[in-house]
Amino acid sequence: MGDMGDPPKKKRLISLCVGCGNQIHDQYILRVSPDLEWHAACLKCAECNQYLDESCTCFVRDGKTYCKRDYIRLYGIKCAKCSIGFSKNDFVMRARSKVYHIECFRCVACSRQLIPGDEFALREDGLFCRADHDVVERASLGAGDPLSPLHPARPLQMAAEPISARQPALRPHVHKQPEKTTRVRTVLNEKQLHTLRTCYAANPRPDALMKEQLVEMTGLSPRVIRVWFQNKRCKDKKRSIMMKQLQQQQPNDKTNIQGMTGTPMVAASPERHDGGLQANPVEVQSYQPPWKVLSDFALQSDIDQPAFQQLEEPD
Repeated sequence: MGDMGDPPKKKRLISLCVGCGNQIHDQYILRVSPDLEWHAACLKCAECNQYLDESCTCFVRDGKTYCKRDYIRLYGIKCAKCSIGFSKNDFVMRARSKVYHIECFRCVACSRQLIPGDEFALREDGLFCRADHDVVERASLGAGDPLSPLHPARPLQMAAEPISARQPALRPHVHKQPEKTTRVRTVLNEKQLHTLRTCYAANPRPDALMKEQLVEMTGLSPRVIRVWFQNKRCKDKKRSIMMKQLQQQQPNDKTNIQGMTGTPMVAASPERHDGGLQANPVEVQSYQPPWKVLSDFALQSDIDQPAFQQLEEPD
């Protein structure tokens, strides 16, 4: 048994503000998911000092809180040409890891806008169309000299359809094969895609006669049509498996503040999406601490009681 004179120590639950480090005595505490608590006067954007509460979106990065506008300005995806960010309704063009506005996706030599289906080269100094790329390559090897097999030209790429600014860039694994030419990728236009998708919806495995008709209707080679159907079936199968896995994991998922786990997407026709953020917004919740509720209850009880009570003598 302990000494009778020592009062028992009680564990006191206190709330400390993440912003100033002091104890929170306010009536309301702002909590940023999952366990960060703030004074209402301390929770504000680190850039513009706008106060953040449960009525606005809050972002946390490197221990600092930001409003949505400043977070997009500082950490949002920006155009590789003009360095301006993207709005939620913008469509973008991608070249490897670089992202461009549609208007900025131009050859740096002739300023011609590159459209889906155009071949281009991505160099350190920007994008080049096929013609200017060949000129630059020949100039680097000597004026008028033909390209030698010992000095292979940089591989050309094809411009794809514009996609949403929010869609994450897929980084393919590149297998380096020296002294081998790069296979040209065929990019289909919207009319060709519509024809193939309509046929696929009716029959994912068309016979030889149907493939011949598709060759005449689209102008594509039989090999391109065959590969497209094979890839489409493979993508749909992977998507089906992924959706089943997500449905199984959904009940156990929890909000992750530190970062997002990117899921590769199968790009379809261009669509508009919201925003271009690389992190999840976190909710700001306002609540009253238990001691404050009891204090208010006791105060209200005192107010409800009359200041004076009439005494009646018993008969």
